[in-house]
Amino acid sequence: MSSSLSQTSKYQATSVVNGLLSNLLPGVPKIRANNGKTSVNNGSKAQLIDRNLKKRVQLQNRDVHKIKKKCKLVKKKKVKKHKLDKEQLEQLAKHQVLKKHQHEGTLTDHERKYLNKLIKRNSQNLRSWDLEEEVRDELEDIQQSILKDTVSTANTDRSKRRRFKRKQFKEDIKESDFVKDHRYPGLTPGLAPVGLSDEEDSSEED
Repeated sequence: MSSSLSQTSKYQATSVVNGLLSNLLPGVPKIRANNGKTSVNNGSKAQLIDRNLKKRVQLQNRDVHKIKKKCKLVKKKKVKKHKLDKEQLEQLAKHQVLKKHQHEGTLTDHERKYLNKLIKRNSQNLRSWDLEEEVRDELEDIQQSILKDTVSTANTDRSKRRRFKRKQFKEDIKESDFVKDHRYPGLTPGLAPVGLSDEEDSSEED
């Protein structure tokens, strides 16, 4: 009678343990009870439960670490993107001001120097910026406008210099014709009239 009760108690205990394992550790092999003899492949019931619980805790800790690491990376990317977007928007606003000053002809020397540097590096920067399409298009339009206006201004300056040089050259020619040897009209400068020796010419100049 006591043996039957003991066997029943063992089955009940085994069922309880298997129920706990099923809830806590899904997929873990169940403990089998056989004719009053409990066989466990890796040791006693307590050892098996302890080992599996530790394994479960390790897996949970590893998952928590991965989740924290992933969240940290996501947060870092968001902060970086927010900072980049802010810098790009500030630069866009600055370019718009420069564009306005360019059209109005009120660029300062500092702004003009900045534009010269901007034109050289703007193409590479535009490729690397991660902006919305419309912002990228706006920046490209500003770049092209600035480049066009700057080149036009440079061409105008060169044209003015060429016209001034031509005018100056013509004036120099006229002045040169006017200051010919006025003592002997019609003669090429540097030539003395027939009969006038070099000594006479030299004495007169003295």
